Amino acid sequence: MEAGRKVLILDDNIMDVMEVEEGLDEGDYEVVHLASPNGALSKIEYEDPEILLLDIQMDRLNTSDLLETLQHSPEYEDMVIVVFSDLEADELHQFCIDNDLHGYYCKSMDVSQIAEFLNNFYEF
Repeated sequence: MEAGRKVLILDDNIMDVMEVEEGLDEGDYEVVHLASPNGALSKIEYEDPEILLLDIQMDRLNTSDLLETLQHSPEYEDMVIVVFSDLEADELHQFCIDNDLHGYYCKSMDVSQIAEFLNNFYEF
């Protein structure tokens, strides 16, 4: 794996962020996070992550506007967008299909395996 792939976690639950960050650090990912929807697009632009882990249930986050902007901007066409949420797997699966997203990872799943999951989006 290319060392240091950057992941931006957009999630307001700091405990979830800390758990995922630990799993990603062990998987040789560089992790940045934002705990507020304010300035999300600016943070994405500044950090230029290869992967966005997005909690679609984040308070005050206009998910549809954010996704529309990212998906219609050529500079983000290679960014992998993964939904990271407490919703049931079937709901997350349908959300990904409806929004043409790369995948989802339920918060109830073993977060120590998240780096391995994200590796699936890259050829080695």
